[in-house]
Amino acid sequence: MVSAGAVSVSLHALLLLAIRLLSFESRTPGSAPELRLYIESIDSGDADREPAGPVERPAAPVAKPREEVLASRAGTRSPVIESSSGAVTPAVPPKPDETRDVSIPSAGDSAPDPGPSSGSDQRDSPAAEAAVVTTVGPSEREEPAPAEAAKPPQPVVPIGEAQESVLAHWILKAAQSLQEANQTHARLSLEHKGRRYSAFLERRPAADEMGIDRLRVEISTEQNGKRLLTLLELKRLAFSHFTQLVDDWDQEDLLHGDVIVGRFHSNSVVRLRLDRIAPQVLGKLTTAASQVDLENGGPRALRRIFRGGIETNTPRISLPADFRSFVEDHADRSKMRTFERSARVTFYSDGSYGSRELGSTTAEERRTMSAPHYIVAGRGATLAVHGAVKGAVVVYSPERIVIEGNLVYAHDPRSDAGAEDYLGLISSKDVEIAPPNVTGPGDLEIQGAIYAKRRFIVSDDSVPGGPTTCPCGGTLSIHGSLTAGSLSPTEPRYATRYEFDERFERVRPPGFPVTNRYEVDTWDPEWREAEDDRYATRYEFDERFERVRPPGFPVTNRYEVDRWDPEWREAEGDRPAEAAEGVRLSSQ
Repeated sequence: MVSAGAVSVSLHALLLLAIRLLSFESRTPGSAPELRLYIESIDSGDADREPAGPVERPAAPVAKPREEVLASRAGTRSPVIESSSGAVTPAVPPKPDETRDVSIPSAGDSAPDPGPSSGSDQRDSPAAEAAVVTTVGPSEREEPAPAEAAKPPQPVVPIGEAQESVLAHWILKAAQSLQEANQTHARLSLEHKGRRYSAFLERRPAADEMGIDRLRVEISTEQNGKRLLTLLELKRLAFSHFTQLVDDWDQEDLLHGDVIVGRFHSNSVVRLRLDRIAPQVLGKLTTAASQVDLENGGPRALRRIFRGGIETNTPRISLPADFRSFVEDHADRSKMRTFERSARVTFYSDGSYGSRELGSTTAEERRTMSAPHYIVAGRGATLAVHGAVKGAVVVYSPERIVIEGNLVYAHDPRSDAGAEDYLGLISSKDVEIAPPNVTGPGDLEIQGAIYAKRRFIVSDDSVPGGPTTCPCGGTLSIHGSLTAGSLSPTEPRYATRYEFDERFERVRPPGFPVTNRYEVDTWDPEWREAEDDRYATRYEFDERFERVRPPGFPVTNRYEVDRWDPEWREAEGDRPAEAAEGVRLSSQ
């Protein structure tokens, strides 16, 4: 038999022990210290009460989720363990929806009266043997959280076309300045027609050598006393974003039997010839020049040729001066193969390539490509390429790259949505199509992105014409991108068809050069109130932290109930079995 005062002292001793345990670190750095607490109740009833017998279990009260066991070390009391004071078998079972709070008594408080509701003092009654009960095991009972009222949708204000144009021009100019200053964040303001706008810009560099630099922008303004926001994201254009980009248009070269599908930019005047054959540009032309020269045609013919429209007097897109730091900036040695002498490289659809010196009759050396892979020529060396590429690879020469035959992907992205083959050809000077005696007559197909800083050359362009409408001997097809300082004529050897690889909107060939130009990628052109959830800060708990903590992460001096089956059960021994856990507490 144990008196109520002894129970109070025992409980306080356990709680004091729990607090002192907080001063010790868990042996496992990523875990939280645990405390298991077993509570036993021994009832000493009155002489006129019924003797101990089978325990009638009352209906369990609804447990409050995550109640505090200790408020602090200072000894502040907290309602933590719910249990009815009184007999083990109450006269009237509690209703299921009732909850009862009983504070753990402090040293100066009297113990709660364990007697029946009649008010008789248990200490004045003869002792009677009582059943020993304990609470064990986990409970899945949870009190549902009150449903959160649905928030009404926030009103939106459309951004007009004129306002959108002003804001886009402002942000695009600021993005370029941020890039040139090599800054990652900026705050700007703009006054336009009596209205003030503020913008926060955050530059996010590409995550890897195939990624695209991005810029996140938040623009805010006020209207009718309310703060309005709009979000947009910009991307930095790589040269591979253009189907064709030309710096200095060759005066001898005219668009004629040519088809260009996608973005087309020129830093100089574009020249065309119109006869019974007309070129087709199925994308927008942007040019730094103030006009487009067309032989034998006028504005109506230009509208038929340039289906995506023409924008003149746009900013120039400068080509990088050279790639002297290409090796250091874009590859580590484990991904690179360097050729100090001119070599011929043949790609194979199994993901390997063979190489040997130009003019050599020795067997080629086969090697498997890394992911990605860089093939780099030394100073003055030429690389000749052809074959089927599997994987992501860039070929770079400071001097010249010669295409000796079809250069295609092992998996054509036009028919295989999961294709992951990428090719980049980069030269500080020229990229050249080999003569017909090397490539063979007829069509030639290239898949990949080409960057020729000085000139893209079609050898023997004066070869007599053939079956095409030019009439030309064949069609040069490039599925990807072509950037060049200038272009040589292709007719009559080739008519051309340049078609953009849509994957280049999201990625670029490894280490492919980028421009100094940004463009808007995503923008919902509406003003929304600042309280809109889209613009609210969101903090979300990592559920794993309920079980573990980061190694060595600090702990508080607080405990909370982790698991508890809020029912009294008759004990089968002196203590509950280890497998049947009692009140289990964990340190926060």
